[in-house]
Amino acid sequence: MSYNAKNYTEQGGEKTVIGGTLEIKEEASVTGLPSAINQAASTATTVAGVKDDFNNLLKKLKDAGVMIPDTWNVSVAKIPTPTGEDLISNQGKVTAITIENGVITVTVPVSELIAFPSSNPDQGTHKWIGMAITTGLADITVIKYNDYQLTAEDVTEATAAGCSAGDIVMWLKCDEIVTTPKIFTLWTSGYPEAIFTVVIVEPEVE
Repeated sequence: MSYNAKNYTEQGGEKTVIGGTLEIKEEASVTGLPSAINQAASTATTVAGVKDDFNNLLKKLKDAGVMIPDTWNVSVAKIPTPTGEDLISNQGKVTAITIENGVITVTVPVSELIAFPSSNPDQGTHKWIGMAITTGLADITVIKYNDYQLTAEDVTEATAAGCSAGDIVMWLKCDEIVTTPKIFTLWTSGYPEAIFTVVIVEPEVE
């Protein structure tokens, strides 16, 4: 006669499966479980203040893995108001920018783009286009792009390009990305780190 145990440790001891009941006896202890950062008792005197304190607590629970984090709602598009003849010309050749499962696909004939120097000398001369990343958040200064904390300067850059305060402007070196896709991450408290890949494809020939 065979018997299948509901609670068992797999061979090698690396995994224990609880299919029945796990009983913790009095005075026993469990270590290693997720634990959120402590939050002091609220001293808010307004409803808005209590709301802020409560939302901060929710973020700590999500960051600790005690609560399921929020889901990113990212969309992409060309920047609305490019400036400079070369950039305007390049933007006009972009036929589509789409996102699916973290892959951002830019459709543009790279050979037809104009190479011009960045306003930041350290960025060099490339076939630039501007892409707007709509994060779904009202303020991008709470977001880390890779390991860089976005700031008010990034908001200014976005609004100058016709975007909103919740948008990130990304300048794409199309001549490089066409052979080497660009990978970046976004993170903010209460959300998981999300990985995105930017690829460039040529338009279909009709």
